[in-house]
Amino acid sequence: VHNTGDRQAVVSTQSTGTQRKVFVFVRQFRPAVFIKSAAAQSLPWNPDTPPSNEFSTEHGLTYELCAGIIDRNDTPAEIAAAEVFEETGYRVAASDLTPITRVVNGVGTSGAIQHMYYAEVEDSQRETQGGGLAEEGEVVEVIDVDRSDIETFAFDESKPKPPGCTLCIIWWLNNHGRD
Repeated sequence: VHNTGDRQAVVSTQSTGTQRKVFVFVRQFRPAVFIKSAAAQSLPWNPDTPPSNEFSTEHGLTYELCAGIIDRNDTPAEIAAAEVFEETGYRVAASDLTPITRVVNGVGTSGAIQHMYYAEVEDSQRETQGGGLAEEGEVVEVIDVDRSDIETFAFDESKPKPPGCTLCIIWWLNNHGRD
């Protein structure tokens, strides 16, 4: 059952580490991606047996921007800054976020508005290891991608990512060059 009635807007933030010249992404398990993966499609369904070896949950991991739903009365930028901290451990102020665009996400299911931002971070801003909020069941891995590899990463189909992630990479390449 998919309920779209209470679907809320989301925020996402693309971050780059300026000292190490990396893009900071998060990687997390998405059940829908796993279920639709070729590996999972070939498995006989048995809810009592965890996937084994070649059909591990690795097939459900996606590379994403930091993101979260707008579920409180803070501004989208304030929520985006909080998500960057929760997921990556970097402390950024809402005023340090550069708006990229707003897009309609899930046009066939939810029609949610997605606010996209850009932030530059320094190693000194990293206060924790990130990883999401355990009390919300989040298990998030912080992934750095070298700037010299970012265009290849954007179109690497072996690294599943939502289209907004690629959109933000293209935005960065168009606005900051390929340095």
